[in-house]
Amino acid sequence: MPLWVAYALILVGVLAILIETIVPAFGMIAAVGGGGSIIAAVALTYAHRGPAEGTLVLMSAIVIVPATLFLAFKLFPRSPIGKLLINTASLNSVGGYTSHTQENYLDLQGAEGTTATPLRPVGVAIINGKKYSVVSASEFIEKDARIRVIRVEGSRIVVRRVTEPAVETTPDEARS
Repeated sequence: MPLWVAYALILVGVLAILIETIVPAFGMIAAVGGGGSIIAAVALTYAHRGPAEGTLVLMSAIVIVPATLFLAFKLFPRSPIGKLLINTASLNSVGGYTSHTQENYLDLQGAEGTTATPLRPVGVAIINGKKYSVVSASEFIEKDARIRVIRVEGSRIVVRRVTEPAVETTPDEARS
């Protein structure tokens, strides 16, 4: 077996591993096949060429495989295919993405709103005209119920159903 065949098997193995990272639909078949190709290159060299050249191919594989994978992962994002496959859009507030800031929740304490979904105990409520993910205070609250914010813990908004105040009656009305 010529020595170039061993290096060709190593190259095929590295390419198979790279293909597996880009196209994961094979289900690890390409990566396992690539690893097997590299091992076969070393084993065949030991068997056909002897321990001196087998060790040379083994040491070459130990250097070539990680170096090639490292370079491929460094250079791939800058390649034309990498630019097509890798999403580079930034998630900023101009695009509608926001993160939790305490200022967004300061005015919610004591505010009232309505549930947009049932709270079991988590759901969505509309408070001050905005949708928020809320948690009920240990009770099921149906959709379109009136709620009040009882506590704000970071981005966790705890609500309770607003019960209508009891109608007060005067002693004269109670006797009639």
